[in-house]
This record gives sequence, structure tokens and C-alpha cells, in this order.
Amino acid sequence: MLDLAAVQLRPFGLADAVAVEPWLNGPGLSLPAGNLRHEWPQRLLADARIVALVGVVADLRVGLVRLDCGPDLVAEVTLVVAPGCRRRGCGSAMFQAALHQARRLGLRQLVVNVDLMNAPALGFFQAQGFEQDGLVGNRLRLSRLVHQSDRAEPLDV
Repeated sequence: MLDLAAVQLRPFGLADAVAVEPWLNGPGLSLPAGNLRHEWPQRLLADARIVALVGVVADLRVGLVRLDCGPDLVAEVTLVVAPGCRRRGCGSAMFQAALHQARRLGLRQLVVNVDLMNAPALGFFQAQGFEQDGLVGNRLRLSRLVHQSDRAEPLDV
């Protein structure tokens, strides 16, 4: 049996697109319409502002995490876990690895925009230290400081 909490992240590659694409049809997720739908993996890889990582356990792809990094050192996070791997610690392990990557990149804040009706995602991100930061349409914006720890509040300088 696989230990899904032992997930490792590696860079997304074109070969991952076939496995990942079906996961991008969930609540709050989407692929481009029309002809661009087939070009999403190439566009993802071509954008230097995007860090796309695939979660793997052994040789099994279990998720995708994407950091859309802005010039203000704030990154929007997209985290998708394969349907058969949900609620087994995989998402938390992937997020912790992505948080480590965000620290290495010098990012200062992470944000997510979660559909108000997506209670599992809201609960997940709040458990990862995200706090409500406003509404964007029918989505709740949540944010968290990158250096935030579970043990101590960040210093207010």
C-alpha cells in the first residue's frame, strides 16, 4: 500500500498532461476554451511566472500544485489532488512541499480563491493556515504569509 503522505514534488512536464487534465474539471477549476484547451500544458511550461509541480508517490501521479508568482512576491496557489488520493494526507503533504518551494523562491504571501460552495477546499486551506481576505465574485479569497509557522505568529515589523 502506498503512503500518500510521503508525496514528493517534481516539475510538471508535457508527459504529465494526460494524467492531470481530468483533475482540472472540478469545482473552481477549468481549462481554456476552444483551441487553447489543447495547448494548456505548453502554455503552462512557457510562462516563467508559473511554477507547476506534480505530486508523485513512487511512480504514481497524485496531484498538481501551481504557484502563479507575481512581481509583488505574492503567488496564487492552485492545488489539485487526484480523485482516488483525496482525504488521505496527500494534499497536505503537497502543500507543505509547495510552501517550502515558495520559501526558496523568496515569496512573501500565498493566496487562493475558493468557490464559496466548496466546503472541503475551504476547510483544507484554513487548516493550512490561510485566513479569509475578502470576496472575489462567488469566491472567497484566503491568504497566508509564507514564513508563517504553526508554532508562532509572524513578527510584525
